Amino acid sequence: MVVHRIVENFRSRNLSTFAVELFIVIIGVYLGIQVSNWNEARLDQVRAQGYLERILGDLDADIANYRQRLDFWEDVSQYGAIGLDYANSLSPEGATNWDLLLAYFQASQLAEFYTTRTTYEELKSGGELGLIENLELRELLARYYTSADNPLLTERPAYREHVRGLIPLDVQNYIWDECYWSDGDRQELLDCESPIGAEAAAKIVAVISGNEQLMSELRYWMSTMRVARLFGSDRAVLAEQLRNLVDDEVDG
Repeated sequence: MVVHRIVENFRSRNLSTFAVELFIVIIGVYLGIQVSNWNEARLDQVRAQGYLERILGDLDADIANYRQRLDFWEDVSQYGAIGLDYANSLSPEGATNWDLLLAYFQASQLAEFYTTRTTYEELKSGGELGLIENLELRELLARYYTSADNPLLTERPAYREHVRGLIPLDVQNYIWDECYWSDGDRQELLDCESPIGAEAAAKIVAVISGNEQLMSELRYWMSTMRVARLFGSDRAVLAEQLRNLVDDEVDG
């Protein structure tokens, strides 16, 4: 209808009216485009906010998991140190044969760590990283998730397999039942009484501690645990920094 009037005014040489109505049409089209752009920008902002809130939850999970893993890796390392010290000196330094046997078994424990990265991968695979306008945040996210996978945090050592091949199965079953706790995610290594006599425990300890190849594997595993704790500590700090930056972005 408006276009029809414009054409009629032009044909009737009513140029002033024609100019006004043409201007109104142009303004209307412009405003329509702007409103569409504003709506699209608002929807992008809402989507970005949603992704950032999900990433915040992922980072909270990572931070909690790192703290638990670091404590667990420290416990495993302490058990390994007890076993290696005895193998080197054959002096128990107050530890019973059961303490030593338990230490050799618990030193074979592991706690794999996998970064929670579902949300970031969804952003990346969908080509929507540009929704995050903060370049510093985007770069830190890329740095955090690009360096997420490290074999140190998922390695299964040869020592684990070999030492468990030397410990009687009934003793291992007892350790799992009485000296270990897990809720499916967190793990704890517990003190427990010996299920066997001191002489029986001493014989098993002698076989383990006298196995030079096994002690070499234990030293390697303890070295790996040390590096894993260093790497995990650095990753935990980075996760904290990233979490604070994401939180500021969400609140801002």
